[in-house]
Amino acid sequence: MNKMNISSFICVGGILTTLAVLFQAAPVFLPAIGLFLSPLSTLPIAIAAVSNIPLGLTVFFSSILILTMISIQESIILLFTTGLLGIVIGTLLFRKGIISSIVFSSIALSIGIMFLTYIVGIPAFVDLTSSFSTVLTFLIFLLFSLIYASICNIFIKKFINYLTKLKIIS
Repeated sequence: MNKMNISSFICVGGILTTLAVLFQAAPVFLPAIGLFLSPLSTLPIAIAAVSNIPLGLTVFFSSILILTMISIQESIILLFTTGLLGIVIGTLLFRKGIISSIVFSSIALSIGIMFLTYIVGIPAFVDLTSSFSTVLTFLIFLLFSLIYASICNIFIKKFINYLTKLKIIS
């Protein structure tokens, strides 16, 4: 899918955007179950970016735009965490290797979480970190991000290899 015509770009982008929005907005419509579905919004963005970086960016920003109409909080979370993670993984995983992808995606996720905590002030993050020093909070976020990004990279690599084997993507 490296060379995409405009029709394929729009169709694939629309489907992947829809999936990313549905997964990220799940906590709004399904409060308990949705929290487990929302991390899956990384997957369609990563698939798009693996296929074609401009497609990945299009899916990322169109998902943010649509989510803004549903839930501004979910839109901000996608922008700085799950979506950002998908863009970094999708861009680097098959182009620079899994180690580079893990390192850079975990750094991006850590910075995104820190931004949500200290600049945006998302209540869940602020409550979680109120009793820790900033340095300890950063180390905790970095360790969490490293583990989370490693799991995501491994899962996404296996999933994309499976899609390639099925000839759904090339």
